[in-house]
Amino acid sequence: MSDDMVYNTSRNLVQNLVSGSDIEVSEVSEPAVVMRDDPLSDRSTLRLVHISREGLSYPKFLLAVEAFDFSKQELAQLLHISERTLERIHKDKKRLSTPQTERILEVSILFEKGWEFFESKDGFRKWLNIPNYAFENQTPLSMLDTKYGIASVEILLDRMAHGIVV
Repeated sequence: MSDDMVYNTSRNLVQNLVSGSDIEVSEVSEPAVVMRDDPLSDRSTLRLVHISREGLSYPKFLLAVEAFDFSKQELAQLLHISERTLERIHKDKKRLSTPQTERILEVSILFEKGWEFFESKDGFRKWLNIPNYAFENQTPLSMLDTKYGIASVEILLDRMAHGIVV
């Protein structure tokens, strides 16, 4: 599959992760608070809350793993768990915990922005592995293990998108 085809099918990664949930979310009658300037609607933000509480199922988790193109080691570091725990989640077909699900969703949102900015998964992946002055010469990928690191990478992407030299 070409990188462009993968990019097009992965554009809606977050939407694919939250679709078909075991929990149905009713219409929001009043606006929900949306953090930052996310392009997510109030309804989809509320859905992220419900999915986070429910936990991603293993098949949905695999969608993200495939889209991220992470090694087991990178994925374990991202989720702050061992590779053995990842294998146990797979074997037992368990759901991810709330913090693990939130991390996967946050990184998914970031990756969608990155794929859009770089116009390919490959271009964004290469950028993630280049040490960056803004992160004291750490790679953006190494920043994704904390909420604040994800936010920092997202801010850097937004700055680049607006032509601010970083």
